Amino acid sequence: LKQKMIRNMDQEIRNHLRLKASESRFDVKDTVLNMVVASMTSMVISNLNPETQTKLMDNIKSFNYDWFQSPLALSTWKLFYKVLKARREAIDVIKDVLTRRKESKEKHGDFVDTMLEDLEKENTIFDQGSAISLIFSILVVAKEGVPNITSIAVKFLSQNPKALAELKREHMAILRNRKDKGGVSWEEYRHSMSFTNMVISESLRLANLSPVMFRKALRDVEIKGYTIPAGWIVAVVPAMVHFDEATYENPLEFNPWRWEGKEMIWGSKTFMVFGGGVRLCVGAEFARLHIALFLHHLVTTYDFSLVQDCELIRTPFLHFTKGLLLNISESSK
Repeated sequence: LKQKMIRNMDQEIRNHLRLKASESRFDVKDTVLNMVVASMTSMVISNLNPETQTKLMDNIKSFNYDWFQSPLALSTWKLFYKVLKARREAIDVIKDVLTRRKESKEKHGDFVDTMLEDLEKENTIFDQGSAISLIFSILVVAKEGVPNITSIAVKFLSQNPKALAELKREHMAILRNRKDKGGVSWEEYRHSMSFTNMVISESLRLANLSPVMFRKALRDVEIKGYTIPAGWIVAVVPAMVHFDEATYENPLEFNPWRWEGKEMIWGSKTFMVFGGGVRLCVGAEFARLHIALFLHHLVTTYDFSLVQDCELIRTPFLHFTKGLLLNISESSK
């Protein structure tokens, strides 16, 4: 499954970048969003007819957080209605697929198969409703997170020649050591992209895609002389940790080397980009893999530069003040 996933993602990214290079300029976030939705939809539900798949993809794209800005503006409520409508239609498609697959017992080697197998277990924590919600959530979270993190990584790399040069060095070495002419392999991703993962971790830390996480205290907890009673809900703000000078020197600075020699894949008390505790984001590995593949093909095949700088703002979710436009052309090297 991993080999099939990485092969499909690799091809999808190469095709998209080749198309954008022919146009000389592209918006990083919009392009990656289209890649992610196309990849995730086919991996999660692989047997949709083209019309239904297009409908599901359009609804996933329409489910965004643009409405979460000003509750007093009329446009906000129009956007909110559009989001609710998109969610309802996407849920209907997923429910129909789950029902038909359950009746037919057909296997397609996708996430729906995995979900149906889990539903049949005696000790499963899912019912059909929660399974549908999980499938929808995976699609939406991937669509929201990966484009933003990729855009941030490209923005900071474009403004940091030293980091960009080190990233290119790592990926050109991968090309030189590759025995076949195929795309990125799982072994290359896991064992030959240490600096790439440092760049991704630093981009994740600076992005803080989740403004707040909620956790329930299962027992009384003592913290610095205060008691959090069992049953209380605690709001955890990851940015308070990720920008803490006691943990990260010059926390507002993009510095991938701060991750050298550190575990970067999963979460910890000082690195909560994918959640914390037993509730880590199910799309964490997908996000890292997609960003790594995108960066691999971008730096080994193309020359690129920012058309214009753009600032990052929060409302409270992450937004770019302008589109992250990139000039792109095939590398002469």
